[in-house]
Amino acid sequence: MSLNLVYHFQTSQNQDGDFRPASYGVVYFFSEEGFLEKSLLKEMSKTIPEADHEGLTFLNLDDLKSFALRVSQELSVREVRLISVQDYNIGLDGAKDLNTFRLLFEKYGELVINEDISKKKSFFGKLFS
Repeated sequence: MSLNLVYHFQTSQNQDGDFRPASYGVVYFFSEEGFLEKSLLKEMSKTIPEADHEGLTFLNLDDLKSFALRVSQELSVREVRLISVQDYNIGLDGAKDLNTFRLLFEKYGELVINEDISKKKSFFGKLFS
């Protein structure tokens, strides 16, 4: 199983004296089984100190990747593919079936690997080492 995260980059804004820094917000976060629970995502976002936990926004792409990695660790999933909403929409327009839809994450997405899962040995790996 793998996870997919679609994010949106929001530029900084200064409205009515209220400055909002640029941020990366989670649009969709899902697996083959469906969307991840919002309560889980909010809880996992608390591992990133400067995140907006209610809005699931992060000040930089590294924080968003750290968040995605933390979620994959919590769910014991090997990888997460992050893709911007712009690239997602471009790929979606060209997707003709489910397989080409899945390939859009491989083609345009950035891979974050959960090394904890990769390092775990299987039963036979433990037996023969």
